Amino acid sequence: MVVVMEVDVVVVEEVVVVAGGGGGGRCCTRMATYRDTVRQFIKGTDGFSGAFAECLCGSPNLYQEGGRKPWNSINFVCAHDGFTLADLVTYNDKHNLANGEDNKDGESHNNSWNCGQEGEFVSISVKRLRKRQMRNFFLCLMVSQGVPMIHMGDEYGHTKGGNNNTYCHDNYMNYFQWDKKEESSSDFFRFCRLITNFRHECEALGLDDFPTAERLQWHGHVPGTPDWSETSRFVAFTMMDSVKGELYIAFNTSHLPVMVTLPERTGYKWEPLVDTSKPAPFDFLTPDLPERELAIEQYAHFLDANLYPMLNYSSIILLLTPDLTA
Repeated sequence: MVVVMEVDVVVVEEVVVVAGGGGGGRCCTRMATYRDTVRQFIKGTDGFSGAFAECLCGSPNLYQEGGRKPWNSINFVCAHDGFTLADLVTYNDKHNLANGEDNKDGESHNNSWNCGQEGEFVSISVKRLRKRQMRNFFLCLMVSQGVPMIHMGDEYGHTKGGNNNTYCHDNYMNYFQWDKKEESSSDFFRFCRLITNFRHECEALGLDDFPTAERLQWHGHVPGTPDWSETSRFVAFTMMDSVKGELYIAFNTSHLPVMVTLPERTGYKWEPLVDTSKPAPFDFLTPDLPERELAIEQYAHFLDANLYPMLNYSSIILLLTPDLTA
């Protein structure tokens, strides 16, 4: 997908190769490399921590040498071709029989993960994990440098029943279902809305150039020690933002929980904002949330020691705030 911008005119053109560059500085390229890397890392595949970090930075390994910028990269996890976001965490395999081609059409290499059981009728624990994974994907999109692109309906959890090639259907599979955000899936819609607003509020999450070490520092389970090994499933970084202050963002895509040691900042303390392992409304702690202080208090004994317990397959955003008790 190449987007060419001329003043107030936007031209969108789909091309065969979506992973490469082209078109000079006027063009934005829809990044299949971003899609494949993020899908692999979020589902917990070994060997992708370093590539995932490049994606978070706007893919400088692909763009910087040619003089291009982070905003030349259109980041996406799902598009009109392939699984929807909900189906990405629900199906390991495509289910395209309704297309009349004996399930031979459509992409077979989807990098998807059903979280333990195939299809929609599964255990409550699997459903909870799927919702967590959807939040992880959406959070990743919104904290990555570049231009985020979402597939229509992913913000409410649109499903096509595992069909990843619905070009031939003029029905519910491809229709936007306006009533969905009023149903139980509205919890995810709320999360998407809030994390999107947060991105717009943060100057540091939409940079005109690739982040440098003066603004971004990588961390591992302990500060300043990132793990880029083949078996690493943890990526964390701090980012300086002129509006929000310092942000701590971390992804734990292991099947095991981890106790994270946070960077120490004299006179300040870390405060949780987003934790995808929590059910709504505690997945995003807004200032007007009645139970906000109680939710934060539950982590006080960890945060006082500069620690944070991350569950498996979860991501977090913490904000640095003045420590009034210091």
